[in-house]
Amino acid sequence: MSISASAPAAQSSLPASVYALLAPLLALAATLASPAVLNDGDTWWHLAAGQWMLTHRAVPTTDVFSFSAPGAFWNAHEWLAELALAGAFRLAGWSGAAALTGALVAGALLIVTRRALRAGLAGLPLLALLLTAFCLIAPSLLVRPHLFGLALLAFWVDRLMTARETGRAPPLWAAGTMLLWANMHASFLLGLALIGPFALEALIEAQPRDRLKVFGGWAAFGLGAALACLANPQGYNIFLFPLAVTHMTMLPNIIEWRAISFDRFEPIEPALLALLGLALLRPVRLPALRLLVLLGLIHMALHHGRHQMIFGVVAPLLLAGPLAQVFPRVEIGEPRRDALLWRGGLALMALMVALRLFVPIARVDSPTAPLSALAALPQELRAKPVLNELSFGGPLIYAGIKSFIDGRFDIFGDAFFFRYDRMVEGDAAAFDEGVASYGFQWTLLPPAVPLNKVLATRPEWTRLYGDDFAVVYARKQ
Repeated sequence: MSISASAPAAQSSLPASVYALLAPLLALAATLASPAVLNDGDTWWHLAAGQWMLTHRAVPTTDVFSFSAPGAFWNAHEWLAELALAGAFRLAGWSGAAALTGALVAGALLIVTRRALRAGLAGLPLLALLLTAFCLIAPSLLVRPHLFGLALLAFWVDRLMTARETGRAPPLWAAGTMLLWANMHASFLLGLALIGPFALEALIEAQPRDRLKVFGGWAAFGLGAALACLANPQGYNIFLFPLAVTHMTMLPNIIEWRAISFDRFEPIEPALLALLGLALLRPVRLPALRLLVLLGLIHMALHHGRHQMIFGVVAPLLLAGPLAQVFPRVEIGEPRRDALLWRGGLALMALMVALRLFVPIARVDSPTAPLSALAALPQELRAKPVLNELSFGGPLIYAGIKSFIDGRFDIFGDAFFFRYDRMVEGDAAAFDEGVASYGFQWTLLPPAVPLNKVLATRPEWTRLYGDDFAVVYARKQ
């Protein structure tokens, strides 16, 4: 890629590979060492689902984990990722699950790094781009299937961009990526949508005599990708599920699906400010269709906090080339030295993973893991109906206890969720209706939940257990 006149080549005291390796190493270290990656109640039921599939050698199509929606249709769209997590867990416990997650995040950033280096970006601009990507991904560093989707998204966009650079449609083998992606995470639908802008860009830039050939190549790739998505246990429902979920009215009540609020720090704020400042200071030019993609990603990230990580991967892939045109570039270093640095960096990553596997992670009580409360639970209550807090549903399922509600909110629906919300918020009438409908015999709720105060005033309910993370009330017989 050529360099504009405003960006003369410049020497750097450090090789580009040093800057390139910092962000993947940091991401891997954070995932392997931070307890926060396990701070999600949904991780438990994802593991339970994977273990259920390993035991039954089948993908569930109806709910097998709750007592409130038994037999309800369950689109287990992340089944392959859950199998992978369960397999890693069987091999090395929580350390194995964390190591697999770290490898996915580091892999996604290495794809971004490779593209940036090939574009000619280096030095501090390269480091800033990669650290920004990591910061946008960091809030989503959790042992959950969405990181499989993130790694596949990075690979997919890189393939689309490579196809544009070579002047050919992506090879059909790349469409096979959807065989994995559609069975690992619903973000595959975004991957399909991204074919459109790149295909249209190719069609616009093609010579008139070549447009039919270009259209045929990209159409064959898109059709192949769409057909590959159909190779899943739910068939065409795989396309409907993401659309149905994003239209649920309960989403703003789920933290990860809330719109960005700038009354607290969010990584996207400095990222957007940096983009704005860059646009004012440097003539960074992005093709029109890619600019529309970038703006669409910003809209998605502002609309749902979870989508910051998507912006954090795709935006650097799109911007690496344009940034390399306006920032001073580092001259190509010694290939032997660069190869040695990369081998050393990858060896260090392997060592970090090995250390994590060698030192087991011991789970302790947390806001999403009421382990002591479950350990103190009388055996006779385990089979009886419970009203649990949503994030406690995963630990209940993993412990072999049927949940009332859990993170599979698409199974339960909006009306069910809002009824649950009224109960835990202390609406006595709603709770009494719930007892009549579901026969609750005990509750498992965080201490601050208002319903605990209601139960404390009722003689037919007694407090069995309480700590900083969970309170158990039981109904007197």
